Amino acid sequence: MTDVSPILTIIVPTFNRARYLDSLLEMLCGQMADFPYSFEVFVGDNASPDATPEVLEKYRERLPLRWHRHASNLGGGPNWHYLLTHARGRYIVYVADDDALLGAQLAQTVTVMEALPQAGVAYAPWKLFDLVQGEERGQFYRQGDDVLVEQGDYDKLLDTLLNHGIFPEIAVYRTEILRVVMPRVSEQAFYAFVHSAEFASHAQVLFLKDPFYVSITNYFADHRREQTGLSEAEHAWDRYRAGLEHVLGRALPQLTSQRRVEFLLRIQDLIASRISVAVRLRLHQQRDAVDTYYLAYRLKAMGAEQLLPVQLPVLATHAAVSFIATDEELNRGMSKLLCVGHFPAPLRQLVQERARLPVQFATTVAEHGDPDAQTLVFGLGDAVSREALPASFGGRLVLERDLMRKFVA
Repeated sequence: MTDVSPILTIIVPTFNRARYLDSLLEMLCGQMADFPYSFEVFVGDNASPDATPEVLEKYRERLPLRWHRHASNLGGGPNWHYLLTHARGRYIVYVADDDALLGAQLAQTVTVMEALPQAGVAYAPWKLFDLVQGEERGQFYRQGDDVLVEQGDYDKLLDTLLNHGIFPEIAVYRTEILRVVMPRVSEQAFYAFVHSAEFASHAQVLFLKDPFYVSITNYFADHRREQTGLSEAEHAWDRYRAGLEHVLGRALPQLTSQRRVEFLLRIQDLIASRISVAVRLRLHQQRDAVDTYYLAYRLKAMGAEQLLPVQLPVLATHAAVSFIATDEELNRGMSKLLCVGHFPAPLRQLVQERARLPVQFATTVAEHGDPDAQTLVFGLGDAVSREALPASFGGRLVLERDLMRKFVA
């Protein structure tokens, strides 16, 4: 049912998410019903063990659909690369198997690309939508007008990315340019920033203000899945920086020294904002408090502590409690955690929630009795000292003042 060379190829990498793929293909039947250009839907099945083949067969007569099933799971990046390489359309657009496209807006984007034959790629923001609640949740980045970056103008490219906080992840690619760009996903630098610079080396780069893509934040009421983008946002800030610095490196011959320094500061500002998002996400997901503290401390070094969603002293306290309660070496061979001193109720609750060992509280060591060799003692304030413990004490002692020098705010 596909043209030999359709105008547009919609590529869909998938693995083991037949239910989501079924929903996406059903939505495409509606969204693409009046699409004014010929198109194909090209699915890359990463050897899914579920009902993915049956779902694809279900839509064989309803969509211009073709698919390739890999012999084994190649991973997300290689599957994406394969689909890009083997797409037949004049243009290519990617859609995740758990997201959606807006047919009319996508058609308009293709129309713009047809009118600009020197443009190699058209980036656009994306809408956020809660499918369970049937509500829009905003839009990922906004720009007031369409922006056209001429081939080789890396100064304007970087300026545009930083001006609007653009993450160029959603795009319509001109296939002939994509073939020579050969985009690949790297672990060292955020692929989307790198790819935008690579496209700019071959063609014009277009940034559109109107979205054609929908990222679905909540899909099924009975199933919650971890979104790749949110997971990446928790730890990808250094790759973001590396990607932006790659664009800056290409722009250097066009820049004065002052302009270079200005760009470096603007990159740092954007990275600081992404780190603040990462901290917020980590707190929401209840990630390791020690790692969250070290991440948050980077904002202090950047002079951007005000961007933290929670004050640094609070994060330091949580990190300290998590360390005493879960550190493998401190807890190794211990049978209980004895907390000595006046523990406020919130701190007491935090220790109890985090501790791996049974927890006991005492105002003084004498109140508890001599701790044995399998007791980890945590002394708050001046409630206990090494000298005050019996000479026979063979357990471990951690004092608040030492711990808070480790996790200084």
